[in-house]
Amino acid sequence: MRIAEMEAHHQDFLALEHTVGTMVRNREFPRVFSVCEACFPHVVPAINFRKKRDIRPEIPELLAFQVICNYAPALFEHAVLESLADFVKSTRLLAKHENGYLQTVEVAIEQEEVARGIWNYLERRGECQEPDVRKELGLGERSAAGIIEMWAHLGIIDCEQQGDTRSLRFRTRLEMVVEGICHACGARGKGPKEAFLRPSCCQRCGTQGYYHIVGGRQ
Repeated sequence: MRIAEMEAHHQDFLALEHTVGTMVRNREFPRVFSVCEACFPHVVPAINFRKKRDIRPEIPELLAFQVICNYAPALFEHAVLESLADFVKSTRLLAKHENGYLQTVEVAIEQEEVARGIWNYLERRGECQEPDVRKELGLGERSAAGIIEMWAHLGIIDCEQQGDTRSLRFRTRLEMVVEGICHACGARGKGPKEAFLRPSCCQRCGTQGYYHIVGGRQ
């Protein structure tokens, strides 16, 4: 591949990674995953260009990989995880790299199964204590906490501190009126919870994305 082609790939890669970062900040899930996958064809040419031009670090951040591994397990985006795993396995540079990209993807796929177990447990119980979930499923504190904190971060569950533990419950009363906050400008608005579980356009700043649902028992 000619240097000019590699440079074009590098520019496309940087642009897509910037878009991924913006979409994550706006919580544009699951749409961000398709943009992450669009980065794949540009990764190796971009790395080769950086080698040629002695750009450091030689391997960039690979934000698209991080977003998939961090968010896809908790959102049950199995096809995206498999797509990343297949790409890494097919790319010798990444599959054998000391950064452990393949191992990271494999751990993310395992985390998806952890998430599935916790989800099913919560559906059966409705509300429970975090240690009870870990004990029932035989999970370590760290493996369970990552999923639970991600769901709380995305507004899927409520985590209420009770002494030295946390009570967990789904936010399933979709008809209840709640308050939401725009991540871009901080504007607040009220409406049925269901309305805040899909992307919407902020009436103040025009940003398209998910509102953060204000916490509390609902």
